[in-house]
Amino acid sequence: MQLIMIEGLPGTGKTTISEWLTEYLNTQGINAILLLEGNRDIPCDFYEMAGIPNNDFEALFIDHSETYEKLRNSALVTKNYSYLRIDECPENVAVKIKRWDMGDENNHMVTVSDYIHCTLERLENWVNKVIYNPGAVIVDSGFLQNPINELLFRKATYKETFLFISEIFQRIKVLNPICVYLQRNNADEAISFAKEVKGKAWAERVDNLLIENDCKDLFNIRFDLEKELLPLVEHIKCIPNGHDWSLVKKCIEDYFTKLV
Repeated sequence: MQLIMIEGLPGTGKTTISEWLTEYLNTQGINAILLLEGNRDIPCDFYEMAGIPNNDFEALFIDHSETYEKLRNSALVTKNYSYLRIDECPENVAVKIKRWDMGDENNHMVTVSDYIHCTLERLENWVNKVIYNPGAVIVDSGFLQNPINELLFRKATYKETFLFISEIFQRIKVLNPICVYLQRNNADEAISFAKEVKGKAWAERVDNLLIENDCKDLFNIRFDLEKELLPLVEHIKCIPNGHDWSLVKKCIEDYFTKLV
């Protein structure tokens, strides 16, 4: 199995290229599966996902054995954690487990250490599950964007974040990863493009999120950090030109033609 990571700042066309590449590889006879950002199967993407220590999970429902068994059967259970999609739980359960919402940037009850341990255990489980799958898995924003954002919002240092992503890269080595990295000239150019394409509501939500969490430099930090991390993994860097993806697609086609 080959893992293909599509990464870059917002406004670089990750989803556009992810969807195109999936179709392209399938036409080349490679069985490619696409996991877009927010998909519950992406191990480092905690959208609406609680990572509950098993002892806490049991204590929550100690007097409700039927509820416990039902949730346990629907959860991903690892050695130390039970992972549940919050938006798929009954409201009374969702309220209880929000305390362990790993994907909520405003949930400061989840520390940097909590997040790292919870993510790496889920990642290890995922790698063991998919390693023998045939073909390719294409993941949009799952191994740089989401884990970096979560750590920076939780006030992790540059070094802590760098070491965490380095550990992620080490653990996915067995999946023959390749990172297709989409990079505009600088962070400001990428975010300006994202705001234009995604619209006013998205722009306001992101601006407010950065202000509320005192992370105004988040995208500039990510730009530098991701550039430093890329040499740690096999990668190709593609430069979008406005709304024109033709050169990006040509760059990717040239690379994958050598592998087919």
